[in-house]
Amino acid sequence: MAQIPIRCNVASSVVLEHGAAKPRMLLLRRSKQPLLGEWCHVAGGIEVGEAAWQTVLREIREETGLTVLRLFSADCNEQFYEARRNVFTVVPVFVS
Repeated sequence: MAQIPIRCNVASSVVLEHGAAKPRMLLLRRSKQPLLGEWCHVAGGIEVGEAAWQTVLREIREETGLTVLRLFSADCNEQFYEARRNVFTVVPVFVS
């Protein structure tokens, strides 16, 4: 029986503004393919030797210049099937 590979090479974070009268969530508009023009949470590829939580801290700093004071596991994953690659991708999600 053939199987569809599962990969986990990206991590994502929902970035919330703390202390505002109404909570706000940061979304970034992607400037590169394959998500060109899409609005997304902060996310990025996991580098060799890096834990998923370290990835989101680095990506938030690189993509926004923000320093995270608190980081929590969202205890959920984004998951989707990539037909072009025939893989199932699982993305751990964090909240900062």
